[in-house]
Amino acid sequence: MIDDIQRRIVQVRNDREHGSRWLVREALLILRDLARTKVASPDEHMQQLLVAARELARSRPAMAALSSAVSHVLNVRGGPEAVAHEADRLLDEYEKAPTQIASYAQRYLKGRLMTCSVSGTVLDVLAACRSQIEQIIALEGRPRYEGRVMAQELQQCGFDVTVITDAQADIFLPQCQAVVVGADSVLANGDVLNKAGTALLGWAARGHHIPFYVLCETLKISPRRWLEDPAHLQENVHMLEEKEGAEVWDQAPPSIAVRNFYFDRTPSALVSAWVTERGVLDQATLANIAVQVEKDERHLAGK
Repeated sequence: MIDDIQRRIVQVRNDREHGSRWLVREALLILRDLARTKVASPDEHMQQLLVAARELARSRPAMAALSSAVSHVLNVRGGPEAVAHEADRLLDEYEKAPTQIASYAQRYLKGRLMTCSVSGTVLDVLAACRSQIEQIIALEGRPRYEGRVMAQELQQCGFDVTVITDAQADIFLPQCQAVVVGADSVLANGDVLNKAGTALLGWAARGHHIPFYVLCETLKISPRRWLEDPAHLQENVHMLEEKEGAEVWDQAPPSIAVRNFYFDRTPSALVSAWVTERGVLDQATLANIAVQVEKDERHLAGK
């Protein structure tokens, strides 16, 4: 059983096909299943849970919901059974979140919309508001083309979908009523970490005076901040998860450097609204939630 748990943790760390919604669900299932595994000593059982939770929390720096979710679950009292119960409760709450987000986002999602990358949350919310959406323009999402996957999912939901290269966004933005994206993390001040290309889309939307909406669960709110001091460059870059350059250009000439960051940071000033299962949040509320998340994460880390 422990070997299987470790295999699943490695899968979460190395996954490049799914959005954070799937990864959070898998992380919670891992902790629930481990909590229900028979271990001789309760102390040993809790130690195994702590080790697994810490490994999951560190596995994807750009995906705050992973750290937030596992920290919250391990912060309950009552031993392994309480951990399993809390994981189940949080899973149920997380599954219901898109329906609640849709109820608050409905007034924003009309006409022709633009989106990027693949997001289970955005997909579910758009599907719930399908009757008032005329068309969706999806960026293809180089280098792994997640946007093509999103476009296929949207088409299966009955949407009129157009796929464009990421570089064409500015051409099509004037035709759109809004840009709608998900989030892998919302930092304490409202900055958004999401698929690389999101920030450029946010700046372009600002230039065309088009609203830019972020749809996400509150689990994705992080106590971390983007530090403007150049001395903290490496801390910032770590959150963006750089991968192999070969995904961008296979067998590039050795003299040419190829960089491949999976995520970027969209400044809070570009966001028109953060729409969550708790409603449309302001920056003060985001900061308050981040404070509680930080307490849970410090507890998990043993600080």
